[in-house]
Amino acid sequence: MSKLEWNLQDIFSDNQAFYNEISHIKKLIKEIKKYENSELDSTLLLRILDKKWEIKELSNNVLIYGSLMYYKNVNNDECIELKRTAENFNNEVNTTLKFIDRKILNLGLKKISSFILENPKLEIYKLSLHNLFRLQEHIQSDEINQKIKENNDNINEKLNIYNNLLRDVEYGSINVDGEEVKITSSNYAKFISSRNRETRKQAYFIVNGAFQKEKNNFASILNSIYGCRIENSILEKYNSVLEKILFEENIDSIIIRKLIKSVNNNLGLIQRYLIIKSDVLKIEEPHLYDFNVPLDSNLKIKYSLDEAKEIILNALKPLGVEYIEVVKLLFDGHIDAELDKNKHQSITFSWNTYSFMNFRSSYIDLKNLIHEIGHIVNYYLSKKEQPFIYEDSTIFVGETASIVNEILLNRYLYMNANTEEEKIFYLSKEIENYFSSVFKQAMYTEFEKDLYYIKMKSELTSEVLCERYSSIIKKYYGDDIIYDEIANVEWSRLGHLYRWSYYPYKYATGLLMASVVVDSLVNKKTLSKEKYIKFLSAGSSQYSLDLLKIINIDLINTDIIETGFNVMAEDIEELHKVLYLKKK
Repeated sequence: MSKLEWNLQDIFSDNQAFYNEISHIKKLIKEIKKYENSELDSTLLLRILDKKWEIKELSNNVLIYGSLMYYKNVNNDECIELKRTAENFNNEVNTTLKFIDRKILNLGLKKISSFILENPKLEIYKLSLHNLFRLQEHIQSDEINQKIKENNDNINEKLNIYNNLLRDVEYGSINVDGEEVKITSSNYAKFISSRNRETRKQAYFIVNGAFQKEKNNFASILNSIYGCRIENSILEKYNSVLEKILFEENIDSIIIRKLIKSVNNNLGLIQRYLIIKSDVLKIEEPHLYDFNVPLDSNLKIKYSLDEAKEIILNALKPLGVEYIEVVKLLFDGHIDAELDKNKHQSITFSWNTYSFMNFRSSYIDLKNLIHEIGHIVNYYLSKKEQPFIYEDSTIFVGETASIVNEILLNRYLYMNANTEEEKIFYLSKEIENYFSSVFKQAMYTEFEKDLYYIKMKSELTSEVLCERYSSIIKKYYGDDIIYDEIANVEWSRLGHLYRWSYYPYKYATGLLMASVVVDSLVNKKTLSKEKYIKFLSAGSSQYSLDLLKIINIDLINTDIIETGFNVMAEDIEELHKVLYLKKK
């Protein structure tokens, strides 16, 4: 099989082509700026909107290429500059094109609606224009937009500092079986999940210790980024960053409240699982570093990339032939998973139809790979069916697409397990998926919500961050855990806190919705493959909550969030039975 590496020449043939495209876009911007003082009619509106979205698509390609080149070559000065140039240019483009929105808003919804009736070719922009008027009160003047741009530039600069700080963190070495082993981003997962308690304890303390040394720098970066985000939300006339994020996606805040309330009501469920796990592993007085050990005796499952591809293709068969054909296509040039010391070592992500990771042959790597494939298949299908303006699915919906794949993977591995120990392993992995994707992500959401509240009144110092994080982990993990003081600095390792606002809750709702999708698609047969493909192909052509209705999910008026915990309760009960029978 071919290697899983990017072919970025599909975007630009080389770096010079990247810079040539920027020059080309600047010319297009100069042309469109000529219309700044022109009076709009239906014909001119169509021309301007066509040009706007052409420019945004070309600028998006610049941003994608510059960023991907950086993550593939993090120590290369030229690639660092590509990323910086792409980000700054993209911000400049977005700011420059704001005049178009203002011209449209000045005419009013009634006039624009008459233009759409007059010129049917404008129909494609109907949802986008409706959304623009929905967001009208948050569209600001050039002067305020310039300040917002400065804040965004500052956030990007702080993120560059963060990436460099992350890259340069040195963990040091631990003693494993009498030998000194250097801990890196690449091998940390191996040692934190070691069956040797002393090994994982050393790994846990040395990594958190390294971040503790830099906690003031990490806190300073976070404090600046949150300050800029809060200021931007105020400048755009939102009451909070959360309101801004939810309003942009037209998401009802009741979903966040439902999620956090339901998780808090079900904390006893996950705490019961942690007790079962401690008992099976024969750990008295468990610490946080004890819970990464898989529930098996000496099971060490490794997958080569070729084996991973075959497993993925088999696991995803329930989604149909069309889905499988897209996966095969994306295996060629759209996934960068090969190990390479020049790559960013600790990030896994998808962007457009491109996925990035370092595949180290473990179960978690296999899970991450099939998860990211869910994202890029979603994007590929949307890109195929939708114009650029609607091709990018919202993260809220995209997480459903990726987690469906995770569930199908675990079902396939469980059904094809050769031993009882393998079955226990995969069943526990499914439970831990709920733990990591629902409980922990709800915990992170609640933590982030608290941080924005604190930042509105004071500074996010390392002391404040550690104190708040200590409080929330004790709430979620319960009273049967021994908490080491160094655990309080784990907030500094949560990349999403720096890179995005209110990202984690989408994993939680994504898993709960994905469980319903798999159940209705595979078990109950109430959802067809064709309808699921239609959902994946819809991009953002409808609002998120409306898109979910394509697959028969209504988050507002149903108990889907609470239902997800019933599935987890059944899994824990099943695990308890299997373990009890094994003991007998």
